[in-house]
Amino acid sequence: MNDLLAAGKLVWSSPSVQTCMGAKDALVKIANMSCGLVDTFAYYEASELEAGFKKTMAFQPRVIKQNRGSAG
Repeated sequence: MNDLLAAGKLVWSSPSVQTCMGAKDALVKIANMSCGLVDTFAYYEASELEAGFKKTMAFQPRVIKQNRGSAG
């Protein structure tokens, strides 16, 4: 894909971008765009998870996913 990108061919995203921006991080980063969901969050510390997740659970069911990169 990097070769195609270097040759000026458009690709969905380069491997370097995919490595730097996992799928779950990407969802958080686009949360405030028209294609995102404003109630999308990422927690990187146990204390953040405990405080933030409990707060959002009070309003609606939530989905929680482990950050394992783009493969899962």
